Amino acid sequence: RDFIYSTMTDHATAVIFLHVLSAVIWVGGMAALWFFAKFLGKHPSNEQRLASRAALFKKFFTFLAPFVLLLFVTSLFMALGYKDNAVDELGFSLDPHNLELYKYINIKGAIWMIMTMNMIFMAWILNRASCKLCHVKKATDCFWMVTTYLLPINVILGGVEIYIGVFLRSSF
Repeated sequence: RDFIYSTMTDHATAVIFLHVLSAVIWVGGMAALWFFAKFLGKHPSNEQRLASRAALFKKFFTFLAPFVLLLFVTSLFMALGYKDNAVDELGFSLDPHNLELYKYINIKGAIWMIMTMNMIFMAWILNRASCKLCHVKKATDCFWMVTTYLLPINVILGGVEIYIGVFLRSSF
């Protein structure tokens, strides 16, 4: 805990910068991917081409994994660094305003978990879709489900996360 406190005291700007950068790459990348799939890749010429797009999405999710991990680490640093402003070591509230802000931090953590599980689920689906043993029709079905439902859910939740983050930053 001392390491977290000293890091947040001495390098808070760097931690916040890495956190925001990771959020922008994760949410912005998924928004761009959804735009690509929704508008530019609406009618592929053949099923094999659609299967190769599923493989491209899978590679993109692999690219995003380190940024998701960095986002998790920086959010832990910020949350644990702020926790002592809200509650004491026995869990009693120190300040009602800080406790309310700490609740929003926990909400952000819950949304992050949902987004991460959704991303892992999408990567699993796309892994099955790009598998050489799978039929091409299955890849088409999987790609459609990811681009129609799962990816937009993460983009919307990411927007909510960013909004809550801006709210929290302006509340300090």
